[in-house]
Amino acid sequence: MLHVTPDSDAAALFVADQLDEILAKVAKPVLMLPTGSTPKALYALWRTCFQAGSFSMANCRTFNLDEYWPCRADNPISFRAFMDEELFSRVDLPAKAIGFLDGTVDESHFESHCAAYEQAIIEAGGLDVCLLGVGVNGHIAFNEPGAPADSRTRLVQLAESTRKRPGFPQGVDAPTAGISVGIQTIMDARKIILMAFGADKASAVKRALEGPISIDTPASLLREHQDVTWVMDEAAASALQSR
Repeated sequence: MLHVTPDSDAAALFVADQLDEILAKVAKPVLMLPTGSTPKALYALWRTCFQAGSFSMANCRTFNLDEYWPCRADNPISFRAFMDEELFSRVDLPAKAIGFLDGTVDESHFESHCAAYEQAIIEAGGLDVCLLGVGVNGHIAFNEPGAPADSRTRLVQLAESTRKRPGFPQGVDAPTAGISVGIQTIMDARKIILMAFGADKASAVKRALEGPISIDTPASLLREHQDVTWVMDEAAASALQSR
């Protein structure tokens, strides 16, 4: 399903409504969460609703898509720091319910760390919903163009366009690598919601929705999933022919 909104705030309301329906039906919802500018409006809405007493994450279990490597959790550029500031410290999500990749894991322990993350998702009951953004090159999580469709959580090398994400502190070099869930990890989710905002995402959105289904545009592989909702503003949808 494609849903186009005037702006990211309207998109956040739509996504929140979609998630409310799922949260109401599942006793202990398991969510995969993104970072970056894309989910900021949604997280702000969740914070507001929590403060008003109309939203709770007390029964949720969360996992995040990715983390820079090497990068400490207390580093301001880390995705863990972002999530703590934007969501985790501002709602009632229990600390023990937060699953996060370790940006300090030693290279010799990558395989076991990544396998343990995948196993934790399984033991939680699998992902009820995976929330995604999309990169300007069509990546999802840190799965850059060319990532295998059957990939699982692993260490990845980051494209230059990914490292130059909007809002990154000026004068600070982004790490060249990250740890990311794989495309198959994402595809195993029962529901996927992809959000895209801004004219700089229009080309990636067009390739994902109207181009060939190919690992050259990882987001295009989502078209093979049974339940995906694409939510975007007018600018991100501007290049689509099939609206």
